[in-house]
Amino acid sequence: MTRPGIREYALLLILALMWGSSFTFIKISVHAYSPLVVAAGRLTFAALVLWCFALIRKSDMPKGRRAWVSTFLVALVGNAIPFFLISYGETRVDAGLAAILMSTVPLTTVVLAHFFTHDEKLSLGKVIGVVLGTIGVIVLVGPETLSGLGGEFLFQLAILVAAVGYAISSLVARNLRDQPRIGSTAVILTFAAAMLIPFTLILDRPWTMDWHLEGALSILYLGMFPTGIAMFLILQLIAVAGASFLVFNNYLVPAVGVVISFIVLGEVPQPNALVALAVILAGIAASQMRFKRKSVALDANGAKNDPIAPVMEVPHGEKSKSHQ
Repeated sequence: MTRPGIREYALLLILALMWGSSFTFIKISVHAYSPLVVAAGRLTFAALVLWCFALIRKSDMPKGRRAWVSTFLVALVGNAIPFFLISYGETRVDAGLAAILMSTVPLTTVVLAHFFTHDEKLSLGKVIGVVLGTIGVIVLVGPETLSGLGGEFLFQLAILVAAVGYAISSLVARNLRDQPRIGSTAVILTFAAAMLIPFTLILDRPWTMDWHLEGALSILYLGMFPTGIAMFLILQLIAVAGASFLVFNNYLVPAVGVVISFIVLGEVPQPNALVALAVILAGIAASQMRFKRKSVALDANGAKNDPIAPVMEVPHGEKSKSHQ
């Protein structure tokens, strides 16, 4: 593992652009198709992309019953359900606001990890981060919506539940640390697509919907870049710079999401959204701090704080292959 250079920072920025742009393209997609069609289409295309990577890299498949059960759970809780909920939420919520709401993922992971793991307990920095993150969410959605009176509350809540799903899946994915990453990700995306396709065909009957070129291209973009190629870039970054390097992405994605939604969709963020973004980012920063304690190793830090690091870590045996 080497010190991150210009190439790694460029890849990190590209990754942030992909993930940040996903909220804008989801917004475009749900204007043309139903949330189920958008989520299922995105996952199906992403699975095809990852299988191509798996074949090219000759990646092995997950081994053992525990690994296969874990891939199924990650597919359900971390992909199928969240992708649908985010798409559903964005039928009424601006893309920029969705990006900010989803930035609570690392803070949610910190809380769940305290109760469900033995080695990732809350520290002072994490507590401060969670408090700031909670304040940021309240500022963003508005105190009145917490009583259920806000017209957009259910749609905002859907996105927050998706964030919780991501956090839960990151804990389950700890079981995949020693599994082949490309092959495991291809299986996860395949499971997730298979979960949504039957509901999509039965409930929405997509063949009866009007063809919409912009919406269809947006779904293809979501599958290829923020879901498919982004996973491959994560593998490369972790192999070279370590999992903790990806923590910086938590700071970039919500800001990029707000900027892209403004440029493409003309969504002007409200003052409370900008304040909430600042508070949530401050919370993420605080959760990374260590008070009166020696900093842990690079890999351990990243694995504990990055919500996707446990899924995408490259096993020691595969690190050498990634440089070939």
